[in-house]
Amino acid sequence: MNQYILAIDGGATKTTLSLRDTNGKEYFQSTSTSTNYQAIGEEKVEMVLTDLLKKAYAATNICEIDVASFAIAGIDTKTGLGIVQRIVEKSCKNSPFHIHRCIVEIDVHATLIGLTEDRAGALVIAGTGAIAYATDGKGNIIRSGGWGHRVGDEGSGYWIGKQIINTIFRFEDGRNDKYTVLKELVFDKLEIQDVEQLNDWLYRSEYTNAQMASIATVLTKALSLGDESAIQIACEAARELFVLTDAVLKKLNFIDDDFVVYLNGGILKNNTVILNLYKDYINEVYPNISFILCEQNPIEYIANRAIFSLKY
Repeated sequence: MNQYILAIDGGATKTTLSLRDTNGKEYFQSTSTSTNYQAIGEEKVEMVLTDLLKKAYAATNICEIDVASFAIAGIDTKTGLGIVQRIVEKSCKNSPFHIHRCIVEIDVHATLIGLTEDRAGALVIAGTGAIAYATDGKGNIIRSGGWGHRVGDEGSGYWIGKQIINTIFRFEDGRNDKYTVLKELVFDKLEIQDVEQLNDWLYRSEYTNAQMASIATVLTKALSLGDESAIQIACEAARELFVLTDAVLKKLNFIDDDFVVYLNGGILKNNTVILNLYKDYINEVYPNISFILCEQNPIEYIANRAIFSLKY
């Protein structure tokens, strides 16, 4: 008998919903805005999820869903989990779907299970934020990082963007007399002329964390030009991501020759300097660990997590 799943990847920037069967056939997919309640509020998250669910039903007329996996960013505490569970429950009640099993968890947790299933492994994500999860394959899951831009996310796109802009202000102030090409690269990206306009960009009402993270994209060009400030930022980012990974591996206390660290997020996938430095740091301490860059869209891992749950 055909079984149907819903996979929802709710990130800090966008949310994707996919309705498919357990054989891999996809019947519907759509992408909307963020569903991180910490960023946009509970009511807006409920509206986004309800809209996606209604669109999925309207496009397919499939009513019975065997399992729905809601993988949502921003679930960092039990309180946060309770908030998101209530939002998801309301959204599902607003839709025509009859969902037999509903899984709500932080997106990294769901992705890790979708990647490893019942095997040991770790997942390190360095995108807008930075976080690491690891599992021994026996149900024990360890987390490190991901505490948000206000206090953490070291090595992330947001963190790198902040370091870049801080470097520019320090240079302009004379607090750092070392010239950096980062200034010209950021000004060109934002189409601005001076640091006053940069300050206006930072504190305008439309500012988002994702926009700060996008500043990190200029680092690759600066590195190719041998910019000393860019090299320092890249080294610090790689080191922070190593510390993040090392923390979960130590707490997991389970590393064998088949252990894989899966890598995801734009920083690790698009910046080879940071990626290679990070791998070097890891292999100095854990020489037998191997790495796999996640090539598929995140929704594929969330869907696999939903399918895997049907086995138990």
